[in-house]
This record gives sequence, structure tokens and C-alpha cells, in this order.
Amino acid sequence: MALEAILRALDMKAQADIEAVKAEAQERVAEIESEVEREAARTRRQTLKKAEDKIRGEANAIVYSASIKARNELVKAQEEAVDEAFRVAEQRLLSVSEGEGYPGILEALLDECLEYFSGEVVIGVRGEDREPVERMMADRQVPYRISETPLDAAGGLTASSADGEITVLNTLESRLEKARDKLKLVISNALFESRA
Repeated sequence: MALEAILRALDMKAQADIEAVKAEAQERVAEIESEVEREAARTRRQTLKKAEDKIRGEANAIVYSASIKARNELVKAQEEAVDEAFRVAEQRLLSVSEGEGYPGILEALLDECLEYFSGEVVIGVRGEDREPVERMMADRQVPYRISETPLDAAGGLTASSADGEITVLNTLESRLEKARDKLKLVISNALFESRA
């Protein structure tokens, strides 16, 4: 009987140990499950935050790109409007030489050119401006000759030193071209200032 009691005591002890191990294992499983759930939640939050950040970044990039594109389109449209204003001005230049004030303009352009020279001046003019320029030069004490090649311009003239080292372009087109940058700003302000 003593052996049976010992076996029963051992069996009870083993059962108690098994129950303790099972309880400990269940606790550990519960801890692991809880830790896994926390880690999964943390991973979900991080993944969600990364996705939100990525979406936000992409949305900002799209908005920025659209803003840049719209700005570029506006600038392009403004430049086209300014270019059109210059085309109109260039077309009007063609009629300046036909106006009553052209002889005075031509004389002013001639005087500006002559300021750069002390010796003989070679003057380039359109065929129709040759005689008026010769009359103007007759009043000035400056040696000159008129180039045999007619000037291809809407009006105005060119002047060169006899050796060709100095040349002054004073055509209507060259005057417009010289003033282009300043005029672009003036035209842009006139066309778009009230819209800004």
C-alpha cells in the first residue's frame, strides 16, 4: 500500500506539475498573442501612416506640378500676347515712312548717327530716302557718301566709318529691337497688371 500511496502522490504531483505547466503555457501564449496583436497594430499604424504620407506627398506633387504647369501656361500666353503686340508694332513700322512726320524722324536718326563719327561717313539708306538724306547732309559740314546698296528696312538708316570699323544701325527695326526688353515690360504691365 505504501507503494500505491507513493504512486498516487507522484501521480497527483505530476498532475499538479502538468496543470502548472499548462497554466504557465497558457499565460505565455496569452502574452505572446497580446504582444503579436500590439505589434500587428503598430505595424498597421506605421503602414497606414506611410501610405498616408505617400498619398499626401503624391497629392502635393500633383498640385505643385499642376500649379507650375498653369503658371507656365500663363507666362506662355502672356509672352504670346506681348509677341503679338510686337508683330503689330512691326507692321505699323512699315507705314511710318509714309507719314508726314517721317522726314523729321529720318533727320533725328541721321543726327544721332553722325555723333559717332569725325571723318567720312558711309550712309546706307533706302532708295526713296537717298535724296532727302543728301539734302540733309548738304546742311552739315560732314564728309559722306551714300552706299550704292539700298538699305532693306522699313525706314531709317545706317552709318559706317570709311574703314568699316564703326557701324551704327539706326533703322526703325533696329530701334524697336533695341527697345524690345524695356517695351516687353511696359507691354506686359499694360496688358496684365490689372489681372495680377
